[in-house]
Amino acid sequence: MSEDPRMELLALDHAGALERFELANRMFFAERVGDRGDDFFEHFEDRLAERVRENDERTSLFFVVLDGEGEVLGRVNITDIDRPEATELGFRIAEDAQGRGIARQGVAAALEVAASRGVRTVKARVSAENLASHRVLQHCGFEETGPTEPPISSPTTFIGYRKDLHGSC
Repeated sequence: MSEDPRMELLALDHAGALERFELANRMFFAERVGDRGDDFFEHFEDRLAERVRENDERTSLFFVVLDGEGEVLGRVNITDIDRPEATELGFRIAEDAQGRGIARQGVAAALEVAASRGVRTVKARVSAENLASHRVLQHCGFEETGPTEPPISSPTTFIGYRKDLHGSC
């Protein structure tokens, strides 16, 4: 990698790199959160267009973390920023990019953008076994709220977190 990772709002231009990222890491993510299923990939461009529209309409924040060549190292999302009771953070980092602080940096940057758009509280949920993600959330000031509903199709137990956006990571 020739330069530090950078974060950008998701755009249609990211389609190829994002699809490569999702496919290359599909099994890695499936083991941790559950598989998105074939439908996700069959309708990839439509889903991407929906996420970009949400960014444009300022109802959610979808980011990609890119390396110096424009390849996707990770994603950070804050959904439903227009619905305070439902605003939720999610993130995923490529298997080969783990352990470099990319998740922490990406989450911190996303929270700053969310706060600048008036978001006051963000929830998150993490697989009970995903210790690295727990550390990211704790480092960024999230407080554990206890067991919570897992994402659809996830066979694992999830722990909830919450953060009031009056400070940064």
